[in-house]
Amino acid sequence: MKKSILFVIIFLAAVSVVLAQNTEPRKYALVIGNGAYTSFGSLQNAVNDANDVTAALQNLGFTVDRVLNAGRAQMFEAITRFRERLSGSRNTYGFFYYAGHAVQHNGVNFLIPANASIPNANYLGETSISVQSMLAEINDAGNALNIVVLDACRDFPAAWSRNISRGLSVVANQPADSIIVFATSAGSVAADGTGRNGLFTTHLLTQLRTSGLEVYDLFRRTSSAVSRASNGGQVPAIYSQFFEEAYLGARPAAVVQPPVTPQPPVAVQPTPAPAVTPTPQSSTAAITNELVRIQGGSFIMGSPANEEGRRNNETQRQVTVSSFMMSRYEITQREYREVIGTNPSNFTGDLNRPVESVSWFDAVEYCNRRSQREGLTPAYAISGSGNNRTVTWSRNTNGYRLPTEAEWEYACRAGTTTDYNTGASITASHANFDGIINRTITVGSYAPNAWGLYDMHGNVWEWCWDWYDIPEQRAQTDPRGASSGSYRVLRGGSWSFSAAYVRSAYRSVSTPTIQYYDSGFRVVRNVPGVTTGGS
Repeated sequence: MKKSILFVIIFLAAVSVVLAQNTEPRKYALVIGNGAYTSFGSLQNAVNDANDVTAALQNLGFTVDRVLNAGRAQMFEAITRFRERLSGSRNTYGFFYYAGHAVQHNGVNFLIPANASIPNANYLGETSISVQSMLAEINDAGNALNIVVLDACRDFPAAWSRNISRGLSVVANQPADSIIVFATSAGSVAADGTGRNGLFTTHLLTQLRTSGLEVYDLFRRTSSAVSRASNGGQVPAIYSQFFEEAYLGARPAAVVQPPVTPQPPVAVQPTPAPAVTPTPQSSTAAITNELVRIQGGSFIMGSPANEEGRRNNETQRQVTVSSFMMSRYEITQREYREVIGTNPSNFTGDLNRPVESVSWFDAVEYCNRRSQREGLTPAYAISGSGNNRTVTWSRNTNGYRLPTEAEWEYACRAGTTTDYNTGASITASHANFDGIINRTITVGSYAPNAWGLYDMHGNVWEWCWDWYDIPEQRAQTDPRGASSGSYRVLRGGSWSFSAAYVRSAYRSVSTPTIQYYDSGFRVVRNVPGVTTGGS
């Protein structure tokens, strides 16, 4: 009997290993480092960058094809091999990394082979590798996710290049299921660096070596660090047509959060909140960021299956929200400095811009300190220190707090059911997004939504209270998210993300200790006499 039991245990263990192997994605990478150019001098760090990225990806389980100082034919062959590897299974992740010279001409980006001899820009198509052609190749593989990282925006030394635009151009016709990352914004130049690695790759390597990062978390961390290190002189650009959750390494273990005892829900009649006429604001005078009362009601949270850019975590369900009060604007740098005493923001010079580079814990701390400053009862009890802090929420206090995810989306939509509170589409006249301005701007620079709230789309991501989970498709009253998790939710998109990410239903996540150059928050308070429940 004991032998039989032992056999069953071994058999089940073997089956579980096979199942795990079948569900984990295959991972392939192509890394190209061109530094020893025959006609255009040498780049100090490109080969080092390629070697170090190769090692980091191998540690994450990638099978890496590394090509150094490659000619055009060699690059073509490597890209073809890469596509063939990716096409072996739908459940495959691809990672293309390039360090070296690149230029744009007439809106087309070209990677420059090490042996290229290019008399003028008209010969780029015959002597170089078109980024769009490379993207078309890997798109044909039909795999689950392709990541393309181009640390390739250095000053190109050819004399004729002075007559063409600096840096790279925005990628046109981006393939589905892809994330494309430029070491610096389109039209800008990246630093080659003075140490072993270029500025961008130095920080990329740090994040590739950090365990448990979701892919967006990894690139947002990288971008934030590069922007800070360059004092805003080099801001990476992220273009994405991938709307799922992915990890390049192992998924993190869940962090257990003590459960909060739910209070009885209060039924609230769905009465629309009044519209507020926008008041022009000065970028020098302090902006008055009063709270707007949001009348509770019911709405459909999440997105329909046919919404463009939809992710599978945007479960549609009916949600009832109790009345609450929300700050008209994102918390400004001036407000944050007045309460905390410091301004961590990357984009300074106008204290009426939203504070950014604040973690979820920073936002919670601000709420408590502001409550104490104004004689209110803090909403949060914080224990521990550093990454081991625990936060519990006393739901019926009168102090400042972060909105729940349901409160945030209800307020953002302001009675609308479309992709955006502006309708089925959004443009640069509605919000600061898609890298058009390439930084934060003064809060309230665009028209408010129907309930008098500004910048619910774009400018900065906004922290919410909730731990991230995928919600059930059932009616809820005052939901507050999971009782534990690894990530907190951010909403609203930012100045650097495209339209799909600023949708009313889009959900981003991040670890609560991370400080991003495009993440801030706004605050809410309970309406006096209204008890919030929870489900």
